[in-house]
Amino acid sequence: MSKILFKINGRQYEADGTYSPDVSLNEFIRNVANLRGTKSMCHEGGCGACVVAVQAALPPDNEAKTFAVNSCLVSVLSCHGWEVTTVEGVGNRTMGYHDIQNRLAQFNGTQCGYCTPGWIMNMYSLYTSKNGKLMSSEVENSFAGNICRCTGYRPIADAFKSFAVDADERLLSKVNDIEDLALLSKCRVKCNATRWKENNIESDSEWCIVNKTSNNTLTLGDNVFKWFKVYNLSEVFKIISQNVDYKFIAGNTGQGVYHVTEYPPIIIDIFNVVDLKGYTLDINLIVGAGTTLTDMMELFTRISVENEDFSYLSEFVKHLDLVAHVPVRNIGTIAGNLFLKYTNNDFPSDLFLLFETIDAMITIGSGVNNRQTMSFSEFLTINMTGKIIINIMLPPLPRLCKIKTYKIMARSQNTHAIVNAGFLFKFKPNQNILEKVNIVYGNISPSFIHATETEKILIDKDPFTEETLQLALKSLDAEIAPEDAPPEPSAKYRKQLALALYYKAILSLCPESKVNPKYVSGGNVIKRNISQGTQTFDTDESVWPLNKPIPKLEALVQCSGEATFANDLPAEIGEVFAAFVTADVLPGSIISGFDATAALELPGVQAFYTAKDIPGSNTFAPLDFPLVTEVEEILCNEKVAFHGQPAGIIVASREKLAIAAARLVKINYEFISVKNPVLTVHDAIKSSEASDRVKTSMVVDPTDIGNDVKSKINDQVYFDSQYHYYMEPQTCVVKPTEDGLDVYASAQWMDLINVAIAGCLNVPVNSVSVIVRRVGGAYGGKISRASQIACAAALVSYLQGRTCRLILPIEKNMSISGNRSPTYCNFEVGVNAEGEIQYLKNKYYQDLGCSINDSFTSITVNHFPSCYNSSRWHIESYNVITDKSSMTWCRAPATTEGIATTEYIMERIAFEIKKDAIDVRLQNMKKEDNPIPELIDYTKKISDYDTRLKAVVDYNKNNRWRKRAIKLLPMTYDLFYLSPFNAIVSVYHRDGTVSITHGATEMGQGVNTKVAQVAAYALGIPLEDISVKPSSSVTSPNCMATGGSVGSECVSYATLKACEIIKERLEEVKKKMDNPTWKELVKQAYQSGVYLQASYQFTTNGPIKPYDIFGVVVLEVEVDILTGNHEILRVDLLEDTGRSLSPSIDVGQIEGAFVMGLGYWTSEKLIYDQTTGKLLTDRTWTYKPPGIKDVPADFRIYFRRNSTNESGVLQSKATGEPALCMAVVITHALREAVRAARLDAGYEDQWVQLDIPCTTENIFMAVEHKIEHYKLK
Repeated sequence: MSKILFKINGRQYEADGTYSPDVSLNEFIRNVANLRGTKSMCHEGGCGACVVAVQAALPPDNEAKTFAVNSCLVSVLSCHGWEVTTVEGVGNRTMGYHDIQNRLAQFNGTQCGYCTPGWIMNMYSLYTSKNGKLMSSEVENSFAGNICRCTGYRPIADAFKSFAVDADERLLSKVNDIEDLALLSKCRVKCNATRWKENNIESDSEWCIVNKTSNNTLTLGDNVFKWFKVYNLSEVFKIISQNVDYKFIAGNTGQGVYHVTEYPPIIIDIFNVVDLKGYTLDINLIVGAGTTLTDMMELFTRISVENEDFSYLSEFVKHLDLVAHVPVRNIGTIAGNLFLKYTNNDFPSDLFLLFETIDAMITIGSGVNNRQTMSFSEFLTINMTGKIIINIMLPPLPRLCKIKTYKIMARSQNTHAIVNAGFLFKFKPNQNILEKVNIVYGNISPSFIHATETEKILIDKDPFTEETLQLALKSLDAEIAPEDAPPEPSAKYRKQLALALYYKAILSLCPESKVNPKYVSGGNVIKRNISQGTQTFDTDESVWPLNKPIPKLEALVQCSGEATFANDLPAEIGEVFAAFVTADVLPGSIISGFDATAALELPGVQAFYTAKDIPGSNTFAPLDFPLVTEVEEILCNEKVAFHGQPAGIIVASREKLAIAAARLVKINYEFISVKNPVLTVHDAIKSSEASDRVKTSMVVDPTDIGNDVKSKINDQVYFDSQYHYYMEPQTCVVKPTEDGLDVYASAQWMDLINVAIAGCLNVPVNSVSVIVRRVGGAYGGKISRASQIACAAALVSYLQGRTCRLILPIEKNMSISGNRSPTYCNFEVGVNAEGEIQYLKNKYYQDLGCSINDSFTSITVNHFPSCYNSSRWHIESYNVITDKSSMTWCRAPATTEGIATTEYIMERIAFEIKKDAIDVRLQNMKKEDNPIPELIDYTKKISDYDTRLKAVVDYNKNNRWRKRAIKLLPMTYDLFYLSPFNAIVSVYHRDGTVSITHGATEMGQGVNTKVAQVAAYALGIPLEDISVKPSSSVTSPNCMATGGSVGSECVSYATLKACEIIKERLEEVKKKMDNPTWKELVKQAYQSGVYLQASYQFTTNGPIKPYDIFGVVVLEVEVDILTGNHEILRVDLLEDTGRSLSPSIDVGQIEGAFVMGLGYWTSEKLIYDQTTGKLLTDRTWTYKPPGIKDVPADFRIYFRRNSTNESGVLQSKATGEPALCMAVVITHALREAVRAARLDAGYEDQWVQLDIPCTTENIFMAVEHKIEHYKLK
């Protein structure tokens, strides 16, 4: 048998038939090479955490190329001859850090740090492949596949754009403290020539590359599978002629769309088949089907310039830039994409659409000399058994042909088409009369390709007349019949969008003389300019290192992959992996038993556990514990609470094996419910169980009432849910110790995990040690929900006596671990002529899912007032139980919903009485101790609000199909504290250095950095002399959950007090010395028997009191009315941070929170199957948080000047959550833009019901387009 040979960071590895096809490069890197810097989350190429760099000699010319790949998609058996570089190989503390790593750290482009290695490796690959010659636009466009939930992207983009040859001077000024722009040498550690030659590897001036690759077929496998690595077509046909059940693999990127859960016995790796690479150009452009999308785009770019007959390829390149992202395009092939369309006709393949639009042909081979050329439509109908795609043939198109293509998506990049469209118009010579028309749509239905009837109608007609336009649109309306296919957008939207895209194409191609200038911009898509941002704040050097803008302490180790997370503990011999077996059935069904026979027969599967195997209490939410109201089961014992509830645990030797085995466990049911699940507040209110499901939480009566009622408004508003999208999944690793268990958890609440594990195992709490070094993002999602994962992992470790790892796959993570609570409000408000509220009656319902534990309806009530006088407000709040997983805390819970509701009411009042919304807000402001009016004036000034408002009005007058809006929104965030939190400060007598441990969780918010700055300030020592150690339940027992933005402040205060205790002990020693240095003082104190360690516990009984955080935001947006897409042109956000403990950290918190809020209000939508209760948007393919090109194009952050906070810690204020509350401003701006479009369409000026989230569909449908609206003049 052959072996796959490849290198990782210069060290040779091999893989043979003992590695199954589902062993990814990522799994090999982490578990075999034991390089834990490379991360994983989605396992489908959608998040970017797993990106590594590859150099390989690729056919047809065997030129060595460097490119980024998603290591989670690539099978390790595909890596023959590859040089893989991981983040550790780019730079580390031993070999020195790379400029890219240094730069990202200096720019504060890392917060939780979990996604950071993927960003580093994508940039490293890009920079290396381009020899450092990058443009800013190219940099910003190359990270569609990298998601960051923490930072808001701006600092990452700035750091990487500073490497561009056209880098902005503002960015270059930030690089002063970093080495010159030249990268570190490509091989930091020189290759040992003898060793490299022994492995057929030689070194040139830049790289150690593979240049001697055998073209003989490699065969690997065992009695279960055979893997063939082939290099020519004759070998391909030889293998498939002898086998029926086989699978071709090239880049394996299709795994990101349709998961491969089981491989056939024969796998043929065709990535290096030279016959499928390259191109020829005679009359047609013939491109090998094995060409990667990246190579195809480069070819198209060059040919479009060199050959006028193929100039249309420039249009294709723009479209292809929206297909997937760079690492996928680097190894994804033409044939792979087209074969996905072949096997799944519903796949909206952009390649298929483009090629079909121009009548390209495809060549299919059934033998070396047996080939057949056919149309792409015909290709979908043939039997491909024993056949392979050889090439595609693109025809030359004369000037008489005009082409326009579109891809409309849920966000700017890296998402499949809602609808994609291709239009080809071939005109007769010297006239606007059509000779041929192709109208091709994707994602209408699996069978729909061409609008054939409309194509026929248009022949011999001038498309640029009102008559022909209306004729075509009406024909399309009759011909296009989309199918509903949740979670895809509605059939109604997709149909109307298809019509709008035809109109858009006509506007784009229409001669200027035939179209109204106001309509012209409707033919274009929103084109993002290079983003920029500014951060304006004061810093007081007299208190440095407090209030000093510095990078995070952990920034460099996060940029090098040296920062460890829960699942980064080294692999251990005999360790096991656990996976949940879930009850995928209607809620209310009753479990009677299990049949795990099929799962346990798989080699490597070791055990199966149910609730009956739990020695103690079957709950991860023990009663008599803070914030816990009712028991929640670790494993469902009988009655199923929601579709996908964990009911059992499979234990296996590999993570993927455990997940696969879990699917084989059969759950038997005593009773299967037939009731439709209750999935929304409205369902619960209308259900026969309403009295049990809907419970009053809190009622607040007014203390005043006005009598000058001139207008009454009745309305309702619904805010949907949001997934936290933390990059590190719910994770726990549990290791048996001599006296119990060590629990390495990705969690915000150590104490809950400590107590819950002890209870479920029936062991003393002191036998369980919970350790949290850092968490890869949480946003509230790992406060209570992490306990379930920890208990399950601890159960396995306890019963097996071995280390157990439990990492939730993204589908399970999203289905099990809770989301933001949906909110419904029904209100009546009476106002006077100026908009001042005379009375308000507000009924407010919060969807808690299946458990009441994480209810915060009463907290929401307290946040409704914001900056307004609420003395005339009557508020009723209700808890609602539904048949979904328990909702849970999500960044800025309660405040987001409360403030959003109140701001909606203010906008509604302003519209009703035809007053400016800012004036209405000022009418209702609190009169005492309220700086908001002053801050509004200041923000209007610095944002140039009035001038820009006039410019928006002018823009809208001159553009029918593009609309802009600018909106201002104020906020008062009522912050309250949680407790207890402790800190322990230890001073080492040898050198005076200090270590600190505390009871909070570092999860990207910079708590460790702030704690270190406070300690350095308090003790008067350099920041470099302080180290912050992992948090642990041993050193910090009984501490509260880190959340609500207050964790950093609480432990900073505890640290300050502990430092003061130590300073007080040192005072007597210091008096006896002559102006000693810190080190001299510490050494003498040690010799004098002074205790050099102190601890302090923060509680709410101390001097630190709740306070208000103030903010104002101005946002300007532009909307493409014909698609529903939008771009945020500029944001000016002012926040009152007090005297910031760490300004750079706080800027990052504000930007990240605001962008997460933008996602909540626009692109992020959770969709459930209405008949089963299953979550349908449970992966990166279907759930879309903002990407790097979705953030404001111009993002300006301002700290309130000369601000202090006597109630806070060292005059600071929290920043982790308030900015998210202000992001709701986007909904009002979008509504205003839609309103302008509706007025242009001739509608009455009515309140626009814009459903939330403001997805492309909801924006588009709110306009209420009609065919007759689509005109040329």
